[in-house]
Order: sequence, then structure tokens, then C-alpha cells
Amino acid sequence: MKHIYPVGLSLLLLIVVGCAGTSGRFKPVEFRAPSSPDPALAPYLKEVDRMGVICVTNIEPFRELDVEKVMALLANATVRGLSRLPETTIVPQDEIIWKLKDVVFDSTSVYTDSVRATLRERMELDAIVFVELRHLQARMMPMTPTAYGMSPNPGMDMSVDLQVSLINLNTNQVWKQGGEERNFEPVRLQMPGGNNQSERQLLMALAHPMQRFLGRVAPPPRRQTRHFEVGGD
Repeated sequence: MKHIYPVGLSLLLLIVVGCAGTSGRFKPVEFRAPSSPDPALAPYLKEVDRMGVICVTNIEPFRELDVEKVMALLANATVRGLSRLPETTIVPQDEIIWKLKDVVFDSTSVYTDSVRATLRERMELDAIVFVELRHLQARMMPMTPTAYGMSPNPGMDMSVDLQVSLINLNTNQVWKQGGEERNFEPVRLQMPGGNNQSERQLLMALAHPMQRFLGRVAPPPRRQTRHFEVGGD
């Protein structure tokens, strides 16, 4: 006997059969997709194609701590972090200083109209990330705090005040992030040829506020999963 199904039911059967025949051709694929900056910072990143990085401080080197060296390392790390911004060219500090040898960058000059115009015209920058180490204090402590109480080993208590400014050179809008950061580490034996502990600890103290800044401006890519058709006629 021939069965006759209503038109709607027949269409439903065709859809089910079709899906069953192709379901095996789709597989989940995991990839890393670029993340968008914090929406609150969107006005400061508007029409920014070229962004520069400058890290400065007026703190002189003391003891075995080369502050300028640490700031140069911080500038390089900032360039790498900002490189996550899509379709944005990041200009490193060395290139800016080399091409603008006649310009002095500090917490006063960088906000003046003349310096901003120079960065726009001679470097063709749309924005700049200006990082300033405003305060540094390091002191030796006779004991080191641990999760189980105080350890009799001496430690270094280091506090810093780092201010990061995002300056849109086209609109003159400025967004700032600042605040104190503290880092405490036990004193370790300095091995010949090893890294200077004071410099390493200072870089770690500066890395925390810089990571917070980069997490808003150029967040790391997010893992996503999509189903793609891997077969076909």
C-alpha cells in the first residue's frame, strides 16, 4: 500500500534526512580571535593607525639598580603587548628618540602643543603611550613575610608609582592610569653573571600596572570554537 504524507510532514522528513547525511562533515575548530579594547577607551583609539611608545623617569640610578635599563626593557615589553592591536603600527621608543633627537620628552613637554605637533608631523603618529616612573623606594627588611608567618631571611621591599597615559594626538584626548605598586621579595644570593635582583624586582613591580593597562587597550586573543564543513563534493 502506498503511503501518502501531508506536504508539511514530507518537508520535515527531507530536512531530517538531509541533516543526518551531512552532520559528519562538520567538525569543531578551535582558534584564537582578536579581542576588542575596553569600550571606555574607544574614543582615545579612534582612527589610530600609528601609535608610539615612550617610557621615561627622572629617577637617577642608585646602588646596583640601573633604572634607565629597566625602563628600556619596559618600553620593549609595552611595544610587544600593543602589537596585539589589529591594523595598528606600533613605533618603538628607540625609533622616536633617534628621529627626534632635538626633542626632550618628560612629564611636562609631552603634553605641550609643540611636541604633539612634532609627533604628528615628523613621526606621523596618531597616538602615543607615555609611561612615567614617578616614584621609587627600595629598602632592606630584616625579615620576609610568608604564608606561614615571618621568615628570618632578609628581603627587599620595593614600592613604585607608575603613570601610564594614552594620548590621542589628533583629538588631544588624554586617558591616564596611575597608582602605587608594591613588591616584596627575599634577598637571593647573587651568582656571577646572573641577573641583578634589584633590576628584576623593579621590572616585576612595573609589570603589574602595565599588564592592567594592556589588558584594557590591547587584550590578548580569546579562544573560540566554530563548526566548519570539512567535506564536500
